[in-house]
Amino acid sequence: MSIRFVIGRAGSGKSERCLDEMKQLLAAEPEGDPLILLVPEQATFQAEHALVSDPGIRGMIRAQVLSFHRLAWRVMQEEGGTVRLPIDDTGKKLLLTSILHKYKDQLRLFGHSAEQMGFVDRLNQLFTEMKRYCVTAKQLTEHEAKRATALGESGLLRDKMHDIQLVYRQFEAELARQYLDGEDYLTLLAEQIAKSAYLRSASIWIDGFHGFTPQEFAVVGALFANCRQVTITLCVDRELQAEDKPDELDLFHPTAMTMVRMQEMIWQLGLHAPEVHLLAPEHSPRYEDSPALGYLERNFDRRIGGAARRYQPASNEKLSDQLVIKEAVHRRAEVEGAIRDMLQLVREQGVRWREIAVMVRNMEGYQDLLKAMLTDYDIPHFFDQKRSVLHHPLVEFIRSALEVVQHNWHYDAVFRCVKTDLLIPVEAADQRTELDKLENYVLAFGIQGYRWTDGKPWTFKFRANLEQADEQAQEPTAELDALNTSKEWVVKPLLAFSKKLQQAKSVKDQVAALYDLLVSVQAPEKLEAWSEAATRDGKPEKAREHGQMWNSVMDMLDQLVETMGEDDLSLELFNGLIETGMESMKLGLVPPSMDQLLIGSMDRTRSSGIRYAYILGVNDGVIPAQMAEKGVLTEAERTVLTDSGLPMADGSRRKLLDEQFIVYTSLTVPGKRLWLSYPLADEEGKSLLPSELIKQIRQLFPGTEAPLLLAEPSNESSANEQSYYIAHPNQAISYLAVRMKHWMLGGRMDDLWWETFNWYAAKPEWQMKLQSVVQALQYTNKEEGLSLRTSKLLYGQNLRASVSRMEKYVACPFSHFVSHGLRLQERRVYRLDAPDIGQLFHAALNQFVQKLQQDQLDWGSLTAEQCMERSAQVVDELAPRLQGEILLSSSRYAYIARKLKQVVGRAAVVLGEHAKHGQFEPLGLEIDFGPGKELPPLIFELENGCTMEIIGRIDRVDRADGEQGVLLRVIDYKSSTTSLQLSEVYYGLSLQMLTYLDVIITHAEQWLGIAAKPAGVLYFHVHNPMLQQKNALDPAQIEKELRKRFKMKGLITADAEVAGLMDDELLQSAGHSQLIPVALKKDGSFYSSSSVATDEQWDTLRKYVRKQVKQIGTDITDGHVDISPYRLGKKTACLYCSYKSICQFDPLFEGNELHVLKQRGKDQLWSDLEQEVSH
Repeated sequence: MSIRFVIGRAGSGKSERCLDEMKQLLAAEPEGDPLILLVPEQATFQAEHALVSDPGIRGMIRAQVLSFHRLAWRVMQEEGGTVRLPIDDTGKKLLLTSILHKYKDQLRLFGHSAEQMGFVDRLNQLFTEMKRYCVTAKQLTEHEAKRATALGESGLLRDKMHDIQLVYRQFEAELARQYLDGEDYLTLLAEQIAKSAYLRSASIWIDGFHGFTPQEFAVVGALFANCRQVTITLCVDRELQAEDKPDELDLFHPTAMTMVRMQEMIWQLGLHAPEVHLLAPEHSPRYEDSPALGYLERNFDRRIGGAARRYQPASNEKLSDQLVIKEAVHRRAEVEGAIRDMLQLVREQGVRWREIAVMVRNMEGYQDLLKAMLTDYDIPHFFDQKRSVLHHPLVEFIRSALEVVQHNWHYDAVFRCVKTDLLIPVEAADQRTELDKLENYVLAFGIQGYRWTDGKPWTFKFRANLEQADEQAQEPTAELDALNTSKEWVVKPLLAFSKKLQQAKSVKDQVAALYDLLVSVQAPEKLEAWSEAATRDGKPEKAREHGQMWNSVMDMLDQLVETMGEDDLSLELFNGLIETGMESMKLGLVPPSMDQLLIGSMDRTRSSGIRYAYILGVNDGVIPAQMAEKGVLTEAERTVLTDSGLPMADGSRRKLLDEQFIVYTSLTVPGKRLWLSYPLADEEGKSLLPSELIKQIRQLFPGTEAPLLLAEPSNESSANEQSYYIAHPNQAISYLAVRMKHWMLGGRMDDLWWETFNWYAAKPEWQMKLQSVVQALQYTNKEEGLSLRTSKLLYGQNLRASVSRMEKYVACPFSHFVSHGLRLQERRVYRLDAPDIGQLFHAALNQFVQKLQQDQLDWGSLTAEQCMERSAQVVDELAPRLQGEILLSSSRYAYIARKLKQVVGRAAVVLGEHAKHGQFEPLGLEIDFGPGKELPPLIFELENGCTMEIIGRIDRVDRADGEQGVLLRVIDYKSSTTSLQLSEVYYGLSLQMLTYLDVIITHAEQWLGIAAKPAGVLYFHVHNPMLQQKNALDPAQIEKELRKRFKMKGLITADAEVAGLMDDELLQSAGHSQLIPVALKKDGSFYSSSSVATDEQWDTLRKYVRKQVKQIGTDITDGHVDISPYRLGKKTACLYCSYKSICQFDPLFEGNELHVLKQRGKDQLWSDLEQEVSH
């Protein structure tokens, strides 16, 4: 039995020596005794490739490349192994979750921790550590009993250790009963090695390890004692004996301690002293082509304090070909700069992708960015890490299907399930849009719960107004038929699953229900189809991911049945177990090809044959990494336990000291060139500092500069520097756009970019993209007008429009075009919005009046209590018709309904005051005007040959008879404060009320059989105001204050009689009305603050409104669709606009300008109105 140490610094040739020795033995005797290369799990693929790629090796039946776990499997196969079932991390976490729930009443701290995200994972890591450090539950209990007796301890640590011992004891008991933990393989291996004939004659090389756990030490000791020859390599700069104690600050402390422990173990086993082969660092084969990197390797540990000599390059040596330091404005610029540099190496120097590696210390900050950018640049790449499967559609389908059952078919759960595409039948794969329509329908009507499962077809239809008596269609339309068909795609499998799950008596039954669901939706077949599609699309990693998912999920379910199959768990606990299992599932993918870029983390990735390394993110706090406490035990608690003799893994302090060794091994990976880079800012623009490592390396290499990597070529860059950005067509075109924009603004564009432009123009596959770029550069966010023909196709020869539509056009022509031309609308959502509340107020007050008329009651004679009671009855009748019974859908909406009753009741009381103190009575409610309606439309012949009909519905028209004859006024109910502003009338923003007045006055004789005169237009604010007074008020004062808050706003005829007909208190005493917006002097004239208009002014307003409406109609039919939102004072059309994402209007950008309307005084407005009408 021979033991050898092959030691040396990084790059000294240790791994090559192992491979060479194996190759020589293979070449000499292909079928001799076993030759085993034992390497870390993540390095097995590369090591095996390095061994078989030698053309001199014609076969390797006697040679194997194994990890510790694969060696354990090999030996157990030979010796019979074990009858226990294997269990992986997923199964162990499921088992731990079960134990935590089962013993939660006995746990002091962990009783409810199973539900905490990540706790089970941290607990499993702690138990894995204990197994690797050979700590059994019995040993832990005995150790804690002694320690607590001898030293005492804090209450928190005592309680924590009580729970850890309890759970660990039960965990080990369950494993011993029927399972074989992967962490126990090495313990079994150490026991079986002495019996293995296969290993007894084997020669073993152990390479690539920096340290070992006690479990692994036990295996290595057994190999030393039983194998023919064991060679172990260590990255250490000197020979050490058992009695040596390496300094804590020694760069090679991890490997030095490993060698010391190995020497001690050899002595304890009574074996012969090992041979030690120290490979000389000055003859390092790795750095033959890069003396600078060789110098960095030899002097890295002597750089502190300026002890190292500065590097002096040879006269013919170019340092930038060996060492590059770059700083970048942000991570994206850093990544893209590194990618362009790699492309230059591959294209100009013939470097293979497999010779390049990218390493980061914090993969989380770079993974998504690297993946996206490498894909854009068409670079073959492989991430050296296991991948979470939580993002996969199959996993999301399982999670959401369980939530559908648990949360009673809630919208979010149902459509998370739908969007995995697993519910679409194979024969309907091309009908994916039907499920989008289904989602819109469900959102609009708030469908959830029993409405999914009651078996009734959906026949809900949108209601035009609350006066429609039936919300449901009598006959299903073709659209509803299609919706109900797609509904069945969702309901049939999920409802069957729900029933089986609710009938399940055990975990085994629950898993069977889940399996039946997956089979019923043809999940295996769909995964296979997705894998084939990914292969066709050139995405081998995605194809393998789909290919592995079914077996991975089945393995997880099998382990769940094995560990807890007969347990009776609630749906909530079962759902939690499935969630735990899927969180722990990881996919390990083999590199899909040999020639590809390797991306890995500095502490994990084991790479060989790398000549060019790119280390990104060399920032302060990242390299060296900051140690964070993430485990069940804190650092202080670990120290207490370690000091009392419990073997545990190194704590944060030791790990922080060992960071230098991790940095060293990463810096020494490449044999040709090393790239170091760091961003100066993060994604939020916060500044980042370079790592101290950058300063130290620049001290070793004082001539090294750190050029700045920009996000795009700057105007000051030379043509040569700008050419650096032309690396790939996918990305270069965006930089071309930047340079062209600079040229369009008067700057200079180098010939380089014109040549690039011509290249794109000459390539048919890029011409459309180039055209899009040019159009984008010329884009000014100004819409071209529609032709008259297009306008007629959209709006018709005869334009039929409401007044509110006219106002919308004036506010912003483009918004009108989108809403009424293209007829785009926001997705309907089941919620109570302001328009819905306004609709309820209108309908409630109209029905209130209609019922008064039916009962022949006078509004003014009702008491406040009667008004409130009748209002509540009306709202109760209307509530089921509003938004699919939304006011009846929950307790929250029931509360809102009560509040709305109070609002309508208060409005009815105040309107009763109007009836009591005025002579105006409702003449008509919800009066439609238009073709075939109660009143005819206003018709205009437009200058472009089109005609326009103004149609609409008037909320309420009141009539009174006075000395001047019949007087008519228009009242509009508003759920927010509204007034008639003459400036808005002048600019066409407020035409509705005056148009309504014009309609009833124009058609009064036809309608009433007698001519009528305008009395006014008034807005009534429907609300329930809160009074805030410093002093207490009696009921009469309260009513008076409330009437003030309900004073109507608008415009009335400047006649004292008319004002008196609206508020008889004005006839009794002059002053301010509490009901209407006027104040009367004693001489019968109006105060200047009154909102009044003379007969002549009414005539002016009516003529002006008609002129405005006609002009607006002409502009619409002429095809004007300008993006030109108005601004009047603080008001702007964009404030509540639904189409911002379409117009993309932003006044900060060139060409985006608000249509600013000038504020005018009242007298100026009347003068301007009269002047406009006289033309």
